Amino acid sequence: MHDGLLVLLWSAVFAGGLGVCLWLARRGLSRTYVRDVLHVGAGVWPLGWGAWQSPWPPVAVATIGFGLLLAVPVLGRRVEAARSLERAVSGEGEAWSGLVLYGLSAAALTALGLLGRSPVPAAAGLLALALGDGLGGLVGREWGKHRYRVPWAKTKSVEGTLVVAVLGALGAAIAGPWFGVPLSVGRVLGAGLAAAVAEAVAPRATDNALVPLAVWAITGGLETGGGP
Repeated sequence: MHDGLLVLLWSAVFAGGLGVCLWLARRGLSRTYVRDVLHVGAGVWPLGWGAWQSPWPPVAVATIGFGLLLAVPVLGRRVEAARSLERAVSGEGEAWSGLVLYGLSAAALTALGLLGRSPVPAAAGLLALALGDGLGGLVGREWGKHRYRVPWAKTKSVEGTLVVAVLGALGAAIAGPWFGVPLSVGRVLGAGLAAAVAEAVAPRATDNALVPLAVWAITGGLETGGGP
C-alpha cells in the first residue's frame, strides 16, 4: 500500500480510537476503563510498521499524534471536542500528562525503530507498554489484594505487577517474530522483568515513558545498531 494511503488510514485509526473513547465515556464507562481501552488499543501501531515503504511518514504520523495530545488541554479551553476528550480519559487519579508521555514514547520509539537498524527493541517497548502496563493496572484495580508502594510512586499490587511482567514479556515475544528476528528467552524474560520494575517504581504518571524505555534498553536498544 502506498505510504500516502497509509497516512490516511492511520490518521483515521487514530481519530477513530479517540472517538470510541468519547463514545464509551458518554455511555457511562468509568474514565479508568476508557483509558485502559485507549492504552491497550494503541498497541496496534507498531504492528503496522512493516507496511510502510519509507520510515519518514510513520515517524511524522507518530510525532503529529504526540503534538495533538500535547495540545488537547490548550485546545480544550476553546474547543468542546478537545475538552470532552480530556474529561473522558483524565481525572479519577489519572493525569492527562500520562497520555502525553504515551504519545512521546510512541513518537520516540517509532523514530528509533524505523530509522535504526532493527525495529524489534522499539516495538517490544511499545507492545510491553500497551499490554503489560495497560492490563496490569486493570488487574491491580479489580483483583489486586497484596498492596505495596515505593515512596515516590502510586500504590501498586503484587497481582498487577505480575501481569505487567507476564504481558510485558509477551509483548517482547511478539515483537521479535513479527519482524523476523525472534528474541532469546533471556531477553524476553528480561523484558518482562524490566517492565514490571519500571512500572512499580515510576513516579506518578511517568510509567508510560519508563516502561517502554526499560524494555527497549533490555531488548537491545542500547546496543550498537539496536539489534536483538
